[in-house]
Amino acid sequence: MEPELTAGFLKWTSETLHGWGVGDSLLRACATLLTAGTILICAWLLFYALTRYVIPAIDRLISHTEAKWDDVLFNPRLLRVVAELACVLLLQTFLPPSLALYPTLLTITSLTFRILIVCVIVHLVNRFLLALYELIESSSSGRASSLKGIRQMLQVISVSVGVIIIISILADKNPLTVITGLGAAATVLMLVFKDSIMGVVAGVQLTLNDMLRPGDWITVPARNINGTVLEVGLTTVKVQNFDMTIVTVPPYSLVSESFQNWRGMSDSRGRRINRSVTIDVDSVSFCDRRTIDSLKEEDWWGDLDPEAQHVNLTLFRRYLEHYISRLPELKTNDNMIYMVRELAPTPQGIPLELYFFTSLTSWKPYELFTASVTDHVLAAVHRFGLRVYQAPSSRDIAMLAEGLRQS
Repeated sequence: MEPELTAGFLKWTSETLHGWGVGDSLLRACATLLTAGTILICAWLLFYALTRYVIPAIDRLISHTEAKWDDVLFNPRLLRVVAELACVLLLQTFLPPSLALYPTLLTITSLTFRILIVCVIVHLVNRFLLALYELIESSSSGRASSLKGIRQMLQVISVSVGVIIIISILADKNPLTVITGLGAAATVLMLVFKDSIMGVVAGVQLTLNDMLRPGDWITVPARNINGTVLEVGLTTVKVQNFDMTIVTVPPYSLVSESFQNWRGMSDSRGRRINRSVTIDVDSVSFCDRRTIDSLKEEDWWGDLDPEAQHVNLTLFRRYLEHYISRLPELKTNDNMIYMVRELAPTPQGIPLELYFFTSLTSWKPYELFTASVTDHVLAAVHRFGLRVYQAPSSRDIAMLAEGLRQS
């Protein structure tokens, strides 16, 4: 129907121009120009009406709805590409028949608009994928943010399919035939783009297995990385270290190597404290009566028999467990235990380890709280007649030498 409409308009234009006295030498060119110009003006008017009136009307309509998904999926940028597609389809339908008097120009125009339609459709698909990604990202906390690599991969696939279709149009071949022909060059392409292909596969693996998200705190000792993930892309992962430097690392290195993700700590809202002090073995002994009398009235003593013999290190461990249990920052739910234990003796002494979790997960509050607990342990150790091991310093050696000289 459409070609007949254009042909009828072209014929009417030719007859009208002939009636106006246009000569046969200019008749074909003038009729073709007027018909093609009219179609181009109609396409421009359609695009103008869609972008100036229809799209703003749709935007105002969806802004009054309670749902948020339509605001993202029907955003003006996506609708503008739809308007472009509508105009290109209009031109593809009506413009080539208007060039029927010029077969060569008709062939070139038809070929150009077929390629243009493919390009606009690829653009529309990419816009839709971007809108879908923004919709998922706006409706979730962090899981969707790591889907950027998947979105980029789908966009690359859509562009690749579009390129194959365009090649098939230019070569006047079936797209499957073009794909078969490209298979012979696949080996060379895989060698040339080996790193990119490995990065794409690793990026997809990181995303699908939920191994990494933007906002995660990761440490990669092999690459001196210790910071927050800014972006998980298709071929790169961007990390901002705590010294404010930004590091980009290929995804396949994170898959092939080991890295530590602290997201579990953030999700559980509890961070482990694991500190130890080394007790001098020579200071471990049974408590005398004066020490027991000074300690038995305290809350942590509990049901211990004050008449029995007690080792000062045992009492110190009991005291520290009671001290930790009264800390308001202590976190004990979700199988988070706390304890004070002795490790195997070393040449430096007996390591006494404090193991517990705190609700302070931010860096500075966590470090300040850990330091205050350690300070308390060091200050309380002397009450039990214990000493913390410390390697001799140059000052100790100098004092020893001075004492030997005086003796």
